[in-house]
Amino acid sequence: MEMHDVRFSVSGTPAAAASARRRLVAAMRDWGLPADSDVLHVAELMAGELLSNAVRHAGPGAATVTARCDGNAIRVEVSDSSRDLPRPRSPSQDDEHGRGLSIVAALADRYGTEPTASGKRCWADVRLQEASSPPFALPVPLPRR
Repeated sequence: MEMHDVRFSVSGTPAAAASARRRLVAAMRDWGLPADSDVLHVAELMAGELLSNAVRHAGPGAATVTARCDGNAIRVEVSDSSRDLPRPRSPSQDDEHGRGLSIVAALADRYGTEPTASGKRCWADVRLQEASSPPFALPVPLPRR
């Protein structure tokens, strides 16, 4: 796969974050990733978590989302104006939030956060070479309803 990138601003609302995630997925499909690709699904989930964190913790200001493919991996970045770097948490079973960075850490081949001149950047990479098995598997089939 050749080099590709997409970058755009997102307003700090949940609806805008959801729209941005869909826009990123559409761009990655245009790059040639099949709709049923594990890499596409992982990149979508990582983008959703990073965008949700930006909306929830950075406030209503705009964020910038970038997806870049260098032929070996896809990097998803979300930049916002908050200087507070995210910290992984250990939420209780009943907590509604606090698992986003753990999800990104479990799915990404590499991830990180870094301060920028105007706030921070959170990023995650997933390699294009898909493993022979999915990153997670259910031990038994789920019953159909």
